[in-house]
Amino acid sequence: MRKINILLVEDEVLIRQGLRALLEREDFIRYVFEAGNAKEFREAISQHQIDMVLLDMKLPGVRGLDLISELNRRQERPSVIVVTGFDGVELMINLLKSGVSGIVFKLDGYSEVLKTILEVSKSGHYFQDKVSRLIQDYAHYWEEVPPVSLSFQENELLRIIASGATTKEMAVQLKMTEATTETYRTRLIRKIGVPNTAALIAYAFKNGIL
Repeated sequence: MRKINILLVEDEVLIRQGLRALLEREDFIRYVFEAGNAKEFREAISQHQIDMVLLDMKLPGVRGLDLISELNRRQERPSVIVVTGFDGVELMINLLKSGVSGIVFKLDGYSEVLKTILEVSKSGHYFQDKVSRLIQDYAHYWEEVPPVSLSFQENELLRIIASGATTKEMAVQLKMTEATTETYRTRLIRKIGVPNTAALIAYAFKNGIL
């Protein structure tokens, strides 16, 4: 597993420093950069090679969704994991449709944060059960995509993805390597014509692939 650079965006100094100290112990993390506001965020993004952004949604003077939009316009876009204390439906749907790779909640322990970072670094996405259930309950918020004819293997992969399985769990169930599983997931996104994994999960629920 390659080492990654993380940008930790959090305005609370003690929280930011504590999380950085924990993350710096992990072997797969090369360096943890810090930003306490939008100005520092933009400076870090422009000056360093950032592989992943751990973004607090509640920053002074700027919306987290606006910072995500800025990242989406970059040619080389880092993965984005949102850290939020809010779980309102409208915010969650907007975050998922913006293409974030994962969502963790401030009441989650460090183990959940670390699990999300690990899964996103390996497969590009990870949504815990709470988020997957929200996608299921509000699948109608996503744009309609015409049903696509899928093979048995593709249907099985889609069902497993929609269940919230990790990359490792998917690989075990499908009897494939993790790399091969991710290749199939990427092809499935292209074949169905959806922008990201959250939309793929919504498609699965809309079409009864459970």
